[in-house]
Amino acid sequence: MTLFAECGYRGTSVAAVGRAAGMASAAVHWYFPTKDDLFAAALTSIFSTARERIEEDPAVAGDPRDELVALLTELQPYRALHREAYERMEESESIRVAYEQVQDWLEERLFAAISNRLPPGADVELIAEAAHVLFEGILISMRRVDRPTGDLIDLLTDSLVAAAIAKSSR
Repeated sequence: MTLFAECGYRGTSVAAVGRAAGMASAAVHWYFPTKDDLFAAALTSIFSTARERIEEDPAVAGDPRDELVALLTELQPYRALHREAYERMEESESIRVAYEQVQDWLEERLFAAISNRLPPGADVELIAEAAHVLFEGILISMRRVDRPTGDLIDLLTDSLVAAAIAKSSR
């Protein structure tokens, strides 16, 4: 995980991971047949560790909006890895599955944060698509963000709810 975070996908070799773990690269391949499988495991570990920390934090646990903000904030140092995962998803099933776990959790929190604000019959699929695109932007953008993540999430949720209300009143 550390090597991928420091060197990126392209700059990390299975042999280097083996050396860091004190084992031969063949032993690493025993557990992770491909570099993509190893990368997917690192992504899953980063996400799982962050998610567990957030879900156990009494200051944010149970509030979907705060959990969403906390996770996106905690994953910011790994944006380059998310970009590389996004680029490799079409070629690697294991990376796609790992990346989708993050997206699914984010979407669950988004819907929990706005579900009580949506009008009956709101196009939840459209909201999911818009949220997916926006979350990917937050996760992979290398642009320095000058505002707190919470401000972006509040704008996102308020905009999605307003759009759903406007669309349902037509």
